[in-house]
Amino acid sequence: MYQVVKDMIDKMGYTVKLVRVTKRVHEAYFAQLYLTKVGDESKSVIFDLRPSDAINIAVRCKVSIQVNKYLAYSDGMRVIESGKLSMQSPASNGILFTELDRPSGQHCLDTEEFNMVCKLNEAINQERYKDAGTLPLTLIIQ
Repeated sequence: MYQVVKDMIDKMGYTVKLVRVTKRVHEAYFAQLYLTKVGDESKSVIFDLRPSDAINIAVRCKVSIQVNKYLAYSDGMRVIESGKLSMQSPASNGILFTELDRPSGQHCLDTEEFNMVCKLNEAINQERYKDAGTLPLTLIIQ
């Protein structure tokens, strides 16, 4: 079924941009599927779906799956993959983060701070201490 949905999206001239798991109400989770028109990203469509359906479509389309950070912190499970453990910093505590969710197209101080901390961790992990020392830390200090 999910391959059929992907094919239908392609035939209509749209592409899947990303999937977001947005909230939980009681025991039910909600997700959104973001589509954009091929050649004109200003034309977009958002569908509300069950997370299982949205994630299946995202996997077939090879797009990002974002989870609301509050859900990730409150309901998430820590996943430690032994093969990747040596590549993580001690401060990561076994959690693999690649991107922080944010309101579409809006300035987000949390995202700025998150990206800065990622750059800092990357510089430290690569032993580029001079680079790490020159990163602006004003957001972290506040």
